[in-house]
Amino acid sequence: MRAISRLLGSAAGIAILAACTSGQSAIEPPFTGANIQQQSSLQFRVGTVNWQGAATYLNTVVTFRQPNGLSGTLYNTPLITGPAGFVVPGAASAGTDAGTNHISGTPPTQPGTTAVVTTFNQSGGAFAYGFAPENSNTIGTANYPGSTAGAPTGNALGAGNITFSYTQPLYLGAGTRLPFLLGPPAVPDFHDGTFPAGFLGYPSGFTAFAAAPVAGTYQLTVTVPGGSPGAAPAAVKTATSTLASAAGLPLITTPVVIRTLGGGAASFTVAPRPVGTTNQVLYVADVNAGGTATFYSFDATAGGTFALSATSGPKNAQGVGSPPFADGDEIAAYVVASDYNILAMAPPGNLQPNPSVPAQADITVSTPNITGYDITAPAGTILSKGRATTR
Repeated sequence: MRAISRLLGSAAGIAILAACTSGQSAIEPPFTGANIQQQSSLQFRVGTVNWQGAATYLNTVVTFRQPNGLSGTLYNTPLITGPAGFVVPGAASAGTDAGTNHISGTPPTQPGTTAVVTTFNQSGGAFAYGFAPENSNTIGTANYPGSTAGAPTGNALGAGNITFSYTQPLYLGAGTRLPFLLGPPAVPDFHDGTFPAGFLGYPSGFTAFAAAPVAGTYQLTVTVPGGSPGAAPAAVKTATSTLASAAGLPLITTPVVIRTLGGGAASFTVAPRPVGTTNQVLYVADVNAGGTATFYSFDATAGGTFALSATSGPKNAQGVGSPPFADGDEIAAYVVASDYNILAMAPPGNLQPNPSVPAQADITVSTPNITGYDITAPAGTILSKGRATTR
């Protein structure tokens, strides 16, 4: 467990667990005592997200880390309280948070007790970089994006292997939400067979909610439960953040997907980042006929053309890369521009207990370019859903 946790970073840390979570048996799991209150560090920032030019929503960034940079705990319950005027929309997924000014999780419940439905429920917690539905359970299986131990998370890509990771923005319908998992070459290549089976990518640190942002002060409270339901918390950490402006960033351009020379290769053209932003990340997902997604990403701060060659895909036992795309695969490409550096705070490169966070964490997300891969199309062909045009 610890070897995997150290590898993943996002769901690693000191194993302080709740006694039971929804659907689990009444078994007291093991825990390691530690002074989480004193030794862990919580940072929280709010901002805005321009969602594909359609709406401006609330964005959040959180880091909750031990001195070694790994997650503060493997289980915790977050609560975000907004300023006067902030209202959680009446989405079914908001549960009892709907109509209130708070975004909450559900504390551990006694066996046989029905858990209250909230935004994060009992699975959601704050980890080394972002919120995720990765709270540990009594089974002992490591929770990481792509693990078959988790239930698939709905998404606009039709991918069925996205687990233990929020698709965003929360509160929107599953068919419109996108995954934001960092893959190579922006992070070390985990497609080489040395990572846990199915590992999909590293967190991007931000979590967007389809709720109208309101200027003012937001507070995050993270409660680490004790060794059994009803026990005193092992720790309660708080952090505040002020949203100075709810105006949002400019609209960002959708990337262009181009069939390039070599079987299974493609390139992606990204426009220069919009005014008011400092950084930009290109996300690329390949979804095969079976609905399995593979993720790639690029530091696209300067804009330009970014390529995945015929050997950029997962490696075989001999270390030789495969084609990233196959004929008929679905390719999704989308860009996030921000007024802070998303990649600079991300594990595994950044294991600082208190990474530098912005005063306000604003992002703007492009409309995704979702298209079929046509291996018969000539090099230089712009790929698009249902048609292809040659440049």
